[in-house]
Amino acid sequence: MLKFTKIILINFLIVFLLLEILSFFLIKVNILPNGVTPNLIFYADEKLTYWHPKNSTFNIATKCWSSKVRFNNYGLKSDNNLKIEKTKKRIAILGDSMTENAQLSNDKDFTAKLQKLLPDFEILNFSVSSTGLADHIRIYNRLIDKFNIDYLFYYVTLNDFSDNHISKKRDNRITYAVSNEKPFEIDKDKSEFFKSYNSSWNKFKREKLIFLKNNLKIFILYYEIKLALIYRGDNNKLKIKKKIKNNLINEKAIVYKYLVNKANVEIFQKVPTLIFLNSDNINFIEETDEIKRIKKILEPFNFYDPRAEFIKILKQKKMLKKPYLGYPCDFHYSELGANLLANYTFKIFEEFLKR
Repeated sequence: MLKFTKIILINFLIVFLLLEILSFFLIKVNILPNGVTPNLIFYADEKLTYWHPKNSTFNIATKCWSSKVRFNNYGLKSDNNLKIEKTKKRIAILGDSMTENAQLSNDKDFTAKLQKLLPDFEILNFSVSSTGLADHIRIYNRLIDKFNIDYLFYYVTLNDFSDNHISKKRDNRITYAVSNEKPFEIDKDKSEFFKSYNSSWNKFKREKLIFLKNNLKIFILYYEIKLALIYRGDNNKLKIKKKIKNNLINEKAIVYKYLVNKANVEIFQKVPTLIFLNSDNINFIEETDEIKRIKKILEPFNFYDPRAEFIKILKQKKMLKKPYLGYPCDFHYSELGANLLANYTFKIFEEFLKR
C-alpha cells in the first residue's frame, strides 16, 4: 500500500511539473497571459460588500495587458501604507473597476497621474471592482469617512445604472427591486452567504493558497480554461436573453435615482463632491438610453461628462478609433485613458477651486 501511494505521488508530481513547464512555455509564446486573472484582487466583504486583500501584491494580466498591483494596509490600490491622521488635504477617489484601474501598475495608473498633478493633496483611491452606487455609499460611510477627506471625486460608469438592480444581482452586492414604482432593498440578511464564504476551507484558499496562485504558472492555465468555459456559457445565455424583450430601464432608473438622492444626503451634502462620467470603449461615441438617464439624474449636482473633450483630443491626435481609451480585449482605461481622465479631472478641480 505504501509503495502504491508512493508511485501515485511520484506520478502526480511528474504530471504537475510537466503542466507547470507547459504553462511557462504557453506564457512565453503569448498564448497565456503572464499573470493571474483580475478577479483574484477583490473579494466579498461583510462590511464593505467588496474589497481588496490588504498588504498584498499581484501580477495580473489578460491577453492584451499586464500589471503589477499592490494593496496597502487598508486595502487601497497603493504602494504607500496609510495612516488615519493626515499631513495634507485629502481627495478621495470613489468608483468601480474603471477608476480602480488595475490594468495599469500602481506607478502608471490614474491615481498616480492625478497625484502628480496635485502634489499638495493626498489622493486616496477607494474604488473597487463589482460595485455600484449602493455599495459606494456603504464604502463611504464605513471606511472613507474616517479619513477626514476634504474633497470627493466620484466616477460614474454606465453599468452603475444597473448594478444595484435585481436584474444584476450578485451574492454579496446590495440589491434593490421595485414595487409600485418604489425601490426596496432585498436579501438584506447575507449571513448564510458569509457562513459559507468564510468557511475554513474558503478562507484557506483566499488567504494561504493565494501565494501559490500568484506564483505558479499552472494556476494561470487553470483559470484561463475555467474562464473560457464560463465565457462560453455566458455567451449562450446572452443569445437567449436577446430573444427576450427586456423592458427594465424604467425600474433601473427608479433605483438609480433613489440611490443618487441617498448619496446626496449621506455624502454629497457632507463633503464637496465632483462627479465624473467614465468613458469606455463600448459607449464612447454614441449615448445610450442609460447614459442619457444617468446624465439627467445627476444634472443637479457638480456633474461633468468628459467625452466631448476626449473626442476632440483624439481627433487632433488622429487617434479616434477603437480601442479609444482602453485595450483591444478590455474596455478599461489604458495609459492613454488614464492620462486623459487625470488631466480632465485636474482642469475641472482647478476651476472648482476658483469659484
